[in-house]
Amino acid sequence: MIVEDDGMIAIMLEDMIDALGQQVAGSANSLSAALAFLQNDTPDAAIVDLRLGEEDSYPVMDRLRNQGIPFAVASGYGANIDTSRCGEPLVLIPKPYVLDDVDKAIQRLFS
Repeated sequence: MIVEDDGMIAIMLEDMIDALGQQVAGSANSLSAALAFLQNDTPDAAIVDLRLGEEDSYPVMDRLRNQGIPFAVASGYGANIDTSRCGEPLVLIPKPYVLDDVDKAIQRLFS
């Protein structure tokens, strides 16, 4: 599952995930869309952008954690993010996305 508010970035990330031999179960571009998706579907893992427009994605992370779904947090804010609400173990993907970083994150999620 991809949770990313920028459509072009979501498409690029999906292409990277496909190139790594994985399939994307679905995408959501807002907090409400992500929570609705998780009511009906259980992805194997997720990549969640920390900021979805003007909203933080912590409620999505909480839902994923409660459902036992591993996830990585994507952020372009570098070290300036509050990781305490992201959960442990934290799998962080810096933005802009780079194939090697996405690959390492996916490997950690499935290890």
